Amino acid sequence: MRRISPLTAQVIVDEIGNEIHAHINFMDADGYIIASTDENRIGMLHEGAQKVIREQLECLYVTADMETPTMKAGVNLPIVIHEAIVGVIGITGEVERVVGYGKIVQHMTQIMVEDGLIKDEHRYDRRVRYRFLEEWISGVRNKYNWEFVERGEKLGIDVRRPRRVMIINIATYHQLSVTLQGQEKLEQMETTIRHGVEREGECLYLRMPPKQIVLVPICSNAQMKQIAERLKEKIYSRYEETLLIGIDSNSNNDRIVFKMCEEAEKAANCAVPLVREIVFYDDLYMDLFMNEIPLGSMEEYIRKLFSGQSEEDVEEYMQLIDVYFTYEGSITQAANALYIHKNTLQYKLKKMETITGKDIRTPSEAAAYYIAREFYQRLRKKERLTRI
Repeated sequence: MRRISPLTAQVIVDEIGNEIHAHINFMDADGYIIASTDENRIGMLHEGAQKVIREQLECLYVTADMETPTMKAGVNLPIVIHEAIVGVIGITGEVERVVGYGKIVQHMTQIMVEDGLIKDEHRYDRRVRYRFLEEWISGVRNKYNWEFVERGEKLGIDVRRPRRVMIINIATYHQLSVTLQGQEKLEQMETTIRHGVEREGECLYLRMPPKQIVLVPICSNAQMKQIAERLKEKIYSRYEETLLIGIDSNSNNDRIVFKMCEEAEKAANCAVPLVREIVFYDDLYMDLFMNEIPLGSMEEYIRKLFSGQSEEDVEEYMQLIDVYFTYEGSITQAANALYIHKNTLQYKLKKMETITGKDIRTPSEAAAYYIAREFYQRLRKKERLTRI
């Protein structure tokens, strides 16, 4: 027998109760109140509902003189779905006053229950699919036996089809997750992303907080980026929130899903709001090991390189280093970007050399500054930079 969830039942009684301004009770197929506008009655046995179910009654009127501790005055009607009683809806009040609502409430309830059952089934189907996808991407299934393949086919998932992987992170996930309002916003955004993925056609979606995983039929980097851009724009236009997206390698010939997930996740972890929000694994080089280095070690490296310098001085030198590398070591272009004379820039670089003992203009020593620049940017991103 199909059962209605208490959550669905409560939504129904609240909506109907507000419409007719009366107390509504929703009893399950065993006669227990699973939802009510009078929360004190939830969980109680309803004698009238049991009678309706047991005797297959079309309606049961309860007058004041018929009341018992488990049954109040009012009208009780069966909820019939596909010729089976799946529950009973009860309207509390004087029979003469509430009887006129009976058939209308019964009809409304049956429509809402059918809709609720469909939604419950969809939620159940989604949970089954999610469990299957979790097993698939976990790495347990490097090779697929026929039992696993058939399980996938029953769920509409072809595990043998070549795919690519996209990992989606919501930039403000951790800030939003600490408040009820933020959690509701996260749920809405995740639903919007899921619907967007489903509209892409033949893509698979898996929610694994704080990330979301999208499996896309094999396609080019350009096509993957188009999908990512559409999802990103949809979330920003609707919620003014930023998605950080990582995409797996297009040169992975093995197409082993859990390896592709690892690649996409590494790429997603390198994404930065407003700077680089969509990152391809194929574009990662230093990033591959940079994210493995503890933030404390990054701080220590910068502190050691610029020993004895204030935070303000370090920030000024980092700006200098960033511009220098941005313009590939061109003194003229870097000076123009900083709005200073070339000689002034040369003086600043020489002064930095006396502090660190390393000349940025020498290829063998420039690497120390490039690493410091990468560390500094990551510390800024993580808001972990302390006084150096």
